[in-house]
Amino acid sequence: MGFPKISKSGASRLGRAFASALTAILLAFVSLYGQSVSDQLRQRTGNVLPEAPSDPSRFTLPPGISLDTALSGRDAVAIALWNNAELHRDLARLDVSRADLVEAGQFRNPNFSTLLPVGPKPFEFLLTWPVEELLSRRSRVKAATIDVEAVTTGLVQNGLNLIRDTLSAHAELWAAERRAGTLANTADLAARIADFAKKRRDIGEGTGLTVALASADSQSAINTAESARGDIEVARARLRWLMGMRGTQRPVSASLGPLETLTIPAAESLIETALSNRPDLRGAELNVTVNAERAKWERSRVLALIAPALSVKEISGAGTRSGPGINMEIPLLSRNGGRISRADAEATRAISDYVAMKDRVELEVVEARERALAAQSSLRRLVELTRPPIEESVRITERAYRGGDATRLDVFESTRRLNTTELAEIDARLALARALAELERAIGRSL
Repeated sequence: MGFPKISKSGASRLGRAFASALTAILLAFVSLYGQSVSDQLRQRTGNVLPEAPSDPSRFTLPPGISLDTALSGRDAVAIALWNNAELHRDLARLDVSRADLVEAGQFRNPNFSTLLPVGPKPFEFLLTWPVEELLSRRSRVKAATIDVEAVTTGLVQNGLNLIRDTLSAHAELWAAERRAGTLANTADLAARIADFAKKRRDIGEGTGLTVALASADSQSAINTAESARGDIEVARARLRWLMGMRGTQRPVSASLGPLETLTIPAAESLIETALSNRPDLRGAELNVTVNAERAKWERSRVLALIAPALSVKEISGAGTRSGPGINMEIPLLSRNGGRISRADAEATRAISDYVAMKDRVELEVVEARERALAAQSSLRRLVELTRPPIEESVRITERAYRGGDATRLDVFESTRRLNTTELAEIDARLALARALAELERAIGRSL
């Protein structure tokens, strides 16, 4: 009983169908093996990535977000994840890793060699198939699959880094806008003090030195206010870049909610959260597994020295004869020792990288938490202890001025102290916002 004949076109279609089915199975396995970048970001932060940007060069807003009002930090983050060019460029790496997975699951073609019957030489051909393809395929696919997940976790970490940078830039824009407003009031107040000093000098109640000092203070305050207005544009440009605002000049403003009442968990709880959520730590752990699988793969490649063969040879007067055989490389000069040693070294290095990464994660959590606690404590002191008596002194001075018991200069000086406190409060709130953004990045999720 003979085998059915298959035409060349039929064989080609069968091969393409087999390859397509294999690719679909592998990619389905990847989707089951690990979550997508967008899914992981949603679980950690509540934000998602666009499924398929129609035009990466065009700026679009996520659903439900508008630029008509001042942006909150979370809205700025949503826009950045939706449009940031560098993040979406990095996402293309995932397609490369998936292609490597498809390649790892494919089999090498059999090797066919023939001797044509020329003159008295008979017809002969030899068909060989590398047996190591069957035995090492499982290790190759497993290593490539884990590598896809490692790349995915790395992209999630990139997303968390972008969130940290966007929250910091958003807070910097808020602080720049508030600082510029307060410094503008301070400059106006300094100008009024200088004008008041001149009037007092003109009626003989002041000196030229007092006027000169007040004028110098006024000019310094004006210069500082001008510089602060420039800082707004610098902060706005950075936030616009992080949010991927291409092809639009729509203005952007920032709003920052109360932060001094936020409860910061204990260090042990935060470290535990970080160890179970940090994508880069998970990536380092996966890298250990990947290199261990690659080391197994390199050892299995020794089997590539042996390949089963089928020989068909024409015998004069007796037709053709066929039989099995072995195509074997004699391992005298090389036994794949170099690749095996390199794979073992990479596996050892991956373990060291994981231990070092774990230590760094713990350090980053502790540092970010301490900075957040210090900034929050400073902000609370300013809001609860420093600002109320200064505001009360302003009210008392204004009442005394209306009653004739204080001068206008006393009112100006008390108001300037209040402006100084406002500037300190802005700086403390900015420091706290930055520290909280770094802490969320350090633990791998939102607080």
